Amino acid sequence: MFARSMYSRLMKTVNRTDNLYLTPEEQNELLDYARSLPRRFEAARLIEAREQTIVAQCYERLRDLYPQFEHYHKDGWDKGYRDTQLVLRYNVQAMLMDDPDIAVDKLFGWLRTLLAGLDLTPQLVRDTFTCLRDACAAQLPAEAQALLEPHLNRTIEVLADFPEPALAAV
Repeated sequence: MFARSMYSRLMKTVNRTDNLYLTPEEQNELLDYARSLPRRFEAARLIEAREQTIVAQCYERLRDLYPQFEHYHKDGWDKGYRDTQLVLRYNVQAMLMDDPDIAVDKLFGWLRTLLAGLDLTPQLVRDTFTCLRDACAAQLPAEAQALLEPHLNRTIEVLADFPEPALAAV
């Protein structure tokens, strides 16, 4: 999967050249990205090591914000916790590749449909992934957070973009 993602990123750059040689700017773009890989890998290792703490902190806050949630969704906290871990992992992939479309293309369409189908509100989804972003900020060094945060912001924007349910189940 990693090689395919890397290939995809490189091909996007090459395809933009429209059968021409890479310009100095395009070459520099690829070189800048390559130089950023050690920092991105270090951030990914830190996030992986702190994933449980990050997601647990997120869900402590959500339980305070939505005390009635369990009334509507018997196993909702456990399933939400698992889904939030998955979202974080896809955000890490997007951060590694510096490609926000990875998470959107691979996971967010399906997950957004699922969340809407459960009659969750866009606000609950927004709060969930805002709590995730805040927990990452609290648990990660500034450089790792700076690499991850744009992807988390995109997560909030994309996943919470669905209509309000007729009868909210939160």
